[in-house]
Amino acid sequence: MKNEIKMIALDMDNTLLMPDRTLSARNTNILRKLHSSGKTIVLTTGRPLPNVTPFISQLGLDKPDDYVILFNGAVVKNIHSSKNILDNHFNLSDVNEVFNLIHNIHLSVDIVTPDQVYSIKNFGQSGYVNLIGSLLPYSEKKLSELPKDLTFNKFVVCAEEMNLNYLENILQHTPILTKNITFVRSRRTLLEFVPYGVSKGTALSKLLQNLSLSADSLMAFGDEANDYSMLSLARVAVAMDNAIPTIKNVANNVTKSNKQDGVAVFLENYFKI
Repeated sequence: MKNEIKMIALDMDNTLLMPDRTLSARNTNILRKLHSSGKTIVLTTGRPLPNVTPFISQLGLDKPDDYVILFNGAVVKNIHSSKNILDNHFNLSDVNEVFNLIHNIHLSVDIVTPDQVYSIKNFGQSGYVNLIGSLLPYSEKKLSELPKDLTFNKFVVCAEEMNLNYLENILQHTPILTKNITFVRSRRTLLEFVPYGVSKGTALSKLLQNLSLSADSLMAFGDEANDYSMLSLARVAVAMDNAIPTIKNVANNVTKSNKQDGVAVFLENYFKI
């Protein structure tokens, strides 16, 4: 059965990457070996492409059938051709009601497009700038200053865990506000919003179909709520030791933490490398 795994999908932050958001030599080496042997390696992340490109290069993912999944599944991009086989996005009119709610409970909003981040100035100071890094332009704009025809693949609310719990509770009990959106935690202090029905699992299903593969050939690694759908899909579902309980429950394997190169530990053992 083990030789039937053909695709390995990897969440990045707090899964593949170290706590300092770097890719270790051990994880790099095993993934390069598996890629060279014919395995499809798919980075499956909430990040936009500029924040993934250095790791794509480090792993040598440049073959014609190499893909990356961005924005928690909103975009599936062929790395070699730069063409998208999936691209789900918002318009500002899609999110008016949710933005009003977020503003009324005094939380910040950051809009993330493929090439920049807009922090909504009249919603208050956001902590997201500390997470996004320097590879993507970051600017503060009033909502009224944004182009009316702006499209974006996700927006986020970065706040204390208790504040996000409160916001999630409201959204879960107000379905009229969520008819255009799907929301999910990517870490305890970050709530991400994508177009309705978008998830890492649905994106992987699309990619598997595109490559004429089935979920029986999929292995996936994750740690947070936004990884639930892809771990549910995968035949070999691996939770990190640092994963939240829900992810450990849906997985059929648990490996060491991201601090301990848990991805490499599992892959070396599974494939006997």
